[in-house]
Amino acid sequence: MEYRPLGFALIALAIVLILFDVFFRYRFVVAGDRVWRIDRVTDQACIVSVGDAICSTSLSSGRRTVRVTNPYLSSPTPEPNPR
Repeated sequence: MEYRPLGFALIALAIVLILFDVFFRYRFVVAGDRVWRIDRVTDQACIVSVGDAICSTSLSSGRRTVRVTNPYLSSPTPEPNPR
């Protein structure tokens, strides 16, 4: 009987983590004719194309990734809007 509050706390934590992953983990940004999905946890940017996400390579591969701040949006995007 003394473990009942611990069980409720673990269930509540699992529900909060599931809700975060479903509703708040990704930010979608429209830049030109592309839709970017930006992961708020890892800050990885992916191009969304018909339900599939094409993600960039990791930084550990030796390549450098340049991030450009888009003046038309309030969040950074991997490439600027065409002018």
